[in-house]
Amino acid sequence: MELRYLKYSIEELADDKRFFAWILNGEKDQEWKIFIEKNPEFRIKVKRAREIVLSLRDTSNILDEREVLKMWQNIERFDHSHKRKTQTLKIRRSLYWAASFFLILCIGALSYVYFGARDSGYQFTYSDIINHNNEARLVLSNGEQIALKTNNSKILLKNDNKLVINNDSVIDLSKLEVRSGKRVQMNELVIPFGEKSVLYLSDGTKVWLNAGTRFAFPSRFTGENREVFLQGEAYFEVAKNKKQPFIVSAGQINIKVLGTHFNVSAYANDASIETILLEGSVAVRRQTSLGLRWNEVVLKPYQKASFDMQNNEVKVSYEPGADQYITWTEGWLQFSQESLQVVFAKLERYYNVDIKIPGNFNYTQLISGKLDLKKSLGEVMNALDDVAKFEYRMNGDTIYIEQN
Repeated sequence: MELRYLKYSIEELADDKRFFAWILNGEKDQEWKIFIEKNPEFRIKVKRAREIVLSLRDTSNILDEREVLKMWQNIERFDHSHKRKTQTLKIRRSLYWAASFFLILCIGALSYVYFGARDSGYQFTYSDIINHNNEARLVLSNGEQIALKTNNSKILLKNDNKLVINNDSVIDLSKLEVRSGKRVQMNELVIPFGEKSVLYLSDGTKVWLNAGTRFAFPSRFTGENREVFLQGEAYFEVAKNKKQPFIVSAGQINIKVLGTHFNVSAYANDASIETILLEGSVAVRRQTSLGLRWNEVVLKPYQKASFDMQNNEVKVSYEPGADQYITWTEGWLQFSQESLQVVFAKLERYYNVDIKIPGNFNYTQLISGKLDLKKSLGEVMNALDDVAKFEYRMNGDTIYIEQN
């Protein structure tokens, strides 16, 4: 157990994911008990933080007036019932902890309301569509679906709310625009495996969408932020606007920028969400376990932020070859000291195939190279075979990898 916990405040301890897991799930129970025995002065903090965790588990993020009143009434009853039995100092101490606990709850609720509404907007729910033809689709805000029959489709959203598809079809989105409260409803691009797309947003921002990606965007940006939603991979060249920050909401994190170039990989099946910056600066934000605080990491050019979804942690690394992360926009797959497992996963998405790997295959070996994705899958696999030295056979859309 780490000694840093001794320096934690009660709020920080309650918001720590390991402490949270111990209180709710009993994880590493023996380690925590031994640690507390060795540090008895830590016991009081543990007790108070435990009360917060257990109470927040059963308390909604937003407290209404009745709940607030009820909480204060409980505090008053506690004061009244103990007045005759305890000394004044004890009462004040108890009330202090009760008031502190109440304040923390309120701060958590207000933080969720203020920062969540202001910086993260709302959580977008992607459409539930059945794509039998496995083709790229545009889902308009009214639910209408439009097939994008051309691979590497190009979509332009103009300032007059006209949407142009592949320099051909024109859709007037102003006729479909429906307001939900103060928010304009979102349109959604669904890019299946094996295809790509380029989208020009109404503010001048350019977005490249990789295979297996879903992307939600409004017909026009209103309010304080320019907010979009991503599931998959995209490269952004954001138009500068200091008065209206651009926010990419990608699962458990959001990326806030004013104007810059960066790539985000946020596939649902991946263990991490990666943001790599090529120009300007971005702030990668994640909410802590209980939603009491926001953690923010500001990236500089050629830095990568990797968000571990399981451990709720962000690690930053320097990437001198950051340009290789966006070669997919030009039809190349460039990698340096990358595992075969990662390379295979990218090829599966790009070519829409299933790569079967035997259990004893050494796919953890690190390789470097550059693959021309404009070539056929067979040519790409032969080129990769020259680097990694493995055997394979193809059967339709399935590739079977054999041991090195």
